[in-house]
Amino acid sequence: MADDVSEVLIDGMSEDGREYVLATARELYARAVYSHKTHEKEREIWSAKACTMYRTNIALVSATTVFAIISAALRPLWSLILTAILSAATTAFVLWQSSFDPVGKESVHRTAAKELLRIREQLLLLIERCHIKSEPGGRLQASLESITRELTGLYKFAPDTSHEAYARASVALKRGELTFSDDEIDAFLPAKLREKG
Repeated sequence: MADDVSEVLIDGMSEDGREYVLATARELYARAVYSHKTHEKEREIWSAKACTMYRTNIALVSATTVFAIISAALRPLWSLILTAILSAATTAFVLWQSSFDPVGKESVHRTAAKELLRIREQLLLLIERCHIKSEPGGRLQASLESITRELTGLYKFAPDTSHEAYARASVALKRGELTFSDDEIDAFLPAKLREKG
């Protein structure tokens, strides 16, 4: 009889523990989804800036080259002055561009987004394990703590994001990015694994 009571209490405690683990995992999952999408949007912002800077640099170098050729061939004073101005502008732009390093910033946000996606998937699996109820609450708690330490470490070293990236992420998530209907999921699965035969 005492063993039955202790089993009920242990089951009751593990069930309560599972509910807390599930609630915490859901909260962390939502934060990871937002952080992941924000870093993706920040990467897109820096990618666009890098592309614009690259095109501007090509335009300045091309114009400088054209006017240098005109200056060498025809030697009008206006083309010499324009070539000097374009050369100075090209040099200044390259120096300014190197101080921003848009490609480097794009790269670190891409890495952060991929790491957040990986942790997001771990949290999703933990949520699934909480619902199945086949594992003891202590093991689920240990998994949650391990994932939380990893997520905290990532947040500590992840680059800062901008308000613009957060706003774009918020709009994208509210529009349904990162979510799939049952029909969309079924379209990617073999027939035997589909929800709707």
